[in-house]
Amino acid sequence: MRKLKIAVLASNFIRIPPRPKDVPPQCSGAPEKMAHLISEGLAKRGHKIWLFASGDSKTSGKLVSVTKKATGTDPKIGFIPGFFHPKFGQIPSSRFHEPYEYLLISKCYQMAKEGYFDLIHSHFDYQTAFFAPLVKIPTVCTLHSPLTGMRKIILEKIGKTQYYISISNSQRTPLLNLPYLATIYHGVDVEKIPFSKKSENYLVFAGRIHPSKGTKEAILVAKRLKMKLIILGRHGEEVYWEKEIKPQIDGKRIIYKGFLGQKEMYKILSKAKAFLLPLKWEEPFGLTMIEAMAAGTPVIAFDRGSAKEIIKDGQTGFLVKTLEEMIEAVKNVEKIEREKCREYVKEKFTLEKMVENYEKAFFKLLK
Repeated sequence: MRKLKIAVLASNFIRIPPRPKDVPPQCSGAPEKMAHLISEGLAKRGHKIWLFASGDSKTSGKLVSVTKKATGTDPKIGFIPGFFHPKFGQIPSSRFHEPYEYLLISKCYQMAKEGYFDLIHSHFDYQTAFFAPLVKIPTVCTLHSPLTGMRKIILEKIGKTQYYISISNSQRTPLLNLPYLATIYHGVDVEKIPFSKKSENYLVFAGRIHPSKGTKEAILVAKRLKMKLIILGRHGEEVYWEKEIKPQIDGKRIIYKGFLGQKEMYKILSKAKAFLLPLKWEEPFGLTMIEAMAAGTPVIAFDRGSAKEIIKDGQTGFLVKTLEEMIEAVKNVEKIEREKCREYVKEKFTLEKMVENYEKAFFKLLK
């Protein structure tokens, strides 16, 4: 099989692969994590990878960078506070780091013009759409965010200059006419996630502490059920955190552990009775859902966005529409066989399957 020369445009803002300390507030680090896993998986299959990322990043391929450190944590560039919004709190200004993103993208397309690559795999969504027409080789962009707001406006105008990989079918809904190459679900290394056949009497919420993720609602469910809830993740929306979440944390019933490393997070996930995700937005994928199921923990989520594509309702968790339904689902969660949750992830959401699907999509395009 032909070996490809692939430019991976990852991130200048967050180090590849991301560690907890590399991920600024209001960010999840999930796109950077997936960019790392996909590029490393393709490198293991013999493809030649050029990773365009910050100078402190790591790769099996060749690293190309325009900054010594990730701009999100470099105090000389950094995640400099921008404006204080009365509802959302401190909003970071992109003025300080965005020029470095375009500098990195420009470097990639200059090398593409010189014939270094067969294709460019972008994790920058709309930004590379401006550059894609300047070279003969195709740009394939993995979409990590919902197609709303400015992203939707720009892609409606110039989106057809590159190809797209959606991370769920529901993600496509706002812009169905983009040139999609495939829908490829995220994958995890199941063997690295500990499995627990038996659970302890607590619930878990993992993800950004943000209104869209439903952290407040998860707390309400736990309190109504008089169960312990462990919250994992970063908080960035300061008003939401200070007014809605922080006052609820008592360290006994409602416990906040912060943004943990994988090993610690998986240990907590594997012992939980259920993973709660009261989504209040159209979730493009939801990596934590498959991580929880791989650990044997059923997922109970609001039926929004990709949830119906990830959860097998009644077998690996429950899809619900209201808090009352979520409370009832927790009461019935022991009907879910924890072994089936893990087997389902092995069937549908493995790292190997994800990388193989990317390889197939790239060959299909080039053919």
